[in-house]
Amino acid sequence: MASPRVLIPIPVQDSEQRRFSLGKNYVNNLVAVGGMPVLLPTTASALDDWQALYASVDGVMLTGGGDVDPSLFGEVAHPATYGVDRQRDEMEMTLARWALRDDKPLFAICRGIQVMNVALGGSLIQDLPTQWANALPHSGSQHGLPRHEAAHSVTIEPGTRLAQILGTHQAQVNSFHHQAINRLAEGLRVVARADDGVIEAVESPNKRYYLGVQWHPEDMAPERADMMRLFGEFVAACRA
Repeated sequence: MASPRVLIPIPVQDSEQRRFSLGKNYVNNLVAVGGMPVLLPTTASALDDWQALYASVDGVMLTGGGDVDPSLFGEVAHPATYGVDRQRDEMEMTLARWALRDDKPLFAICRGIQVMNVALGGSLIQDLPTQWANALPHSGSQHGLPRHEAAHSVTIEPGTRLAQILGTHQAQVNSFHHQAINRLAEGLRVVARADDGVIEAVESPNKRYYLGVQWHPEDMAPERADMMRLFGEFVAACRA
């Protein structure tokens, strides 16, 4: 049986804006659980071309990176906003909408969960340190944490897809973000929160696999079976 094909938009996000860049663990984990990554440059401008590529794959993964353009949810950019790439925003938001419409499995990570929420009509907290009371230290890079190391715990709603996959109602996760979901989009359910109330995971209950997490499971999965199961169950849904 052929490996399920997973479409991953790949942006230009190196400091010199000269190279397409994607963390290798996204790819490695998908391959480890039997998936076949298909990379789509976010500079692709012909909608028909990448719509045809989307139609040929079995699932979509949205990955981490810079901030979503605040104008897409009706706000002026906060001074801490960085790395905005409107072309990437528009491509990934379109893919998120198509996947929901078609019930095509979608796994959204960090920036990806934010894209998912904005695509469906939600909004974001633009800067947790200045806009969220009593925020935990969500930006592990500012605190010297390795990417595989847990930064805080999340509480997971019982009876959810996420709880079933991770096999627990409390998980230790890493954290490398300064934005998060604010107004939740219609059709999504909050399924995990940090102790400070920040939304850490959402899913669409009636879809095969439409799940977003605010942490970076790809960097924990090589040493954490529970995080690798997120990739395994995603690829299994792509096979279905």
